Amino acid sequence: MANCEGTLNVVIGGRELMSEADKILSESFGSSYRYAKAVVDYGIGSVALAVVNGSNVGAAVYYSINAGSVKLCIIYYIAVIESCRRFGIGKALISTIEEVCADSDVYIATTWFGNNPADRLYRSLGYVGYSWDELRGLLGRRAVDRLLKATCGYDDDIAYVKPVVPGKDVIDMLRRVVNGDGDDIDRLWRETCLYVWLRLRGVS
Repeated sequence: MANCEGTLNVVIGGRELMSEADKILSESFGSSYRYAKAVVDYGIGSVALAVVNGSNVGAAVYYSINAGSVKLCIIYYIAVIESCRRFGIGKALISTIEEVCADSDVYIATTWFGNNPADRLYRSLGYVGYSWDELRGLLGRRAVDRLLKATCGYDDDIAYVKPVVPGKDVIDMLRRVVNGDGDDIDRLWRETCLYVWLRLRGVS
């Protein structure tokens, strides 16, 4: 069992850290962790690895992408080993990612209804949660369709959002995701979301 109360370090990297993150993410998410691996293999995703006393205790995968005239920092997958939960490790991972993504406009993460630990975590850091249906009413269907592609959030129910610059109107910024052609998002969705979904179901 890991000692969770030592000095916590968060290491940022790419493919070279994914083999370490794999173990933590697969334990929490099962085969779905392959979506996280796919964005790292694609070259857009980065890994944040939480280490205490030489033991890996938490991991996250995140990436930034331009959506219309808005730059999104997507906190894609995050997990902490069971014995080290409630030690602030999840907060440390997200806070580190936020620092790395400081050149973005909006932080966004998605999850499912009933994921109370994630709800507490994101709300404690100033995120506001909206269901996809609520966002359709606020942003319009086209904007939400683009956000779903950008986050591969089809199996999730809630998007947690937070402006990078405090006080900015995050909903107004998200309305701008429809600007532009969306080619980068379409490619990302096809390579790291659709194709993984098909492979997991044995279709291809």
